[in-house]
Amino acid sequence: MTELESVLQASRPETTFGLEIAGVALRVQTNAALLDTRLRSYFAPYVVAEPPDPAGRVSLFMGTPVYDAAHLVDIPRRASAAGIKEAFYDAADARVILKRRTGVVIYVAEPEHYVVGDLDANFNQAVNAVAMVFAKAMVRRGFVMLHASAVLGETGGIAFASSSGSGKSTLALMLVDRHQHLVTNDRLFIRATPGGTEMVGVPKRPRVNPGTLLHIPRLTALLTPDERRNYSPLTADQLWTLERKHDVDVDAIYGAGTVRLRGPLRALFLLRWSQSGRGWSAQPASPDESAAALGQVVKAVGVYDITVPDQAARQAALLKAAEAISVYVVSGRTDVDRLVAFILERIAPPRAAGDS
Repeated sequence: MTELESVLQASRPETTFGLEIAGVALRVQTNAALLDTRLRSYFAPYVVAEPPDPAGRVSLFMGTPVYDAAHLVDIPRRASAAGIKEAFYDAADARVILKRRTGVVIYVAEPEHYVVGDLDANFNQAVNAVAMVFAKAMVRRGFVMLHASAVLGETGGIAFASSSGSGKSTLALMLVDRHQHLVTNDRLFIRATPGGTEMVGVPKRPRVNPGTLLHIPRLTALLTPDERRNYSPLTADQLWTLERKHDVDVDAIYGAGTVRLRGPLRALFLLRWSQSGRGWSAQPASPDESAAALGQVVKAVGVYDITVPDQAARQAALLKAAEAISVYVVSGRTDVDRLVAFILERIAPPRAAGDS
């Protein structure tokens, strides 16, 4: 009996629902009533009846994963990242991927995806699995995935692209606080259209550190009184490196409809600043530089996609998408307030509160 066969023998789906996300239909199944309730609540704006022909399928099982530890191969990370997060191997009927920090295992058996482990304690892994299946569907529709956050205003969309920990989420939420719509927090899909460049976000709540919550007064209430007392004496540099993630339910805080997953992309800011940088500048990139800059923040589905991606097709799609947007390179010392002021003055004047 294979690993996946053992899992399916032990776990049977008890509930099923559909998601309709930016035109992509997904089927979600689980064997746990509490997990079903939490997932339906988290993805509430996108829940629909089970689609007859979903673009992606994911089953989320509370249970004990089955895998052969001797066959696991660690997936390397960039030099600056700490620790190995994932390992995998290809079994007879599925790719087996272990999340090392949580013990959750994902079995990829196209078109099915099975996620097994303590998903109540590690609920974010269930959310990430749904987002991953959605991402695969988007990439197969010709979109390019970027490591970026984005907002949408009356003049179009603005994205912030960079490596992790560079301020993408803070910038997006600061602009949401100034009456922009949130598109996405961490992954952005772009594709050229006859009229420009289309952007589509991922329906995940921003997960941010205390520094972001303290910087935006409306979000500070998400911290407990004890947390506020403990964090308030810290310097900006200390807060920047503090890893204590908090979910931000943007629609609950700012009103239903604040999250809008799709729209036209107008400008992208590539964040090349740092806490130790000197000076500050936001300079427009030339058309040739724009495509190269975007190429630095392209993300792949990676080990979760068994098919080999067409690199030439992705590069061609990226070039077309870059032609219709303005790209700015932001360098020097990290200064989110200055960049937000720059954007509101030159790129996207804020709409009035209450405007649609």
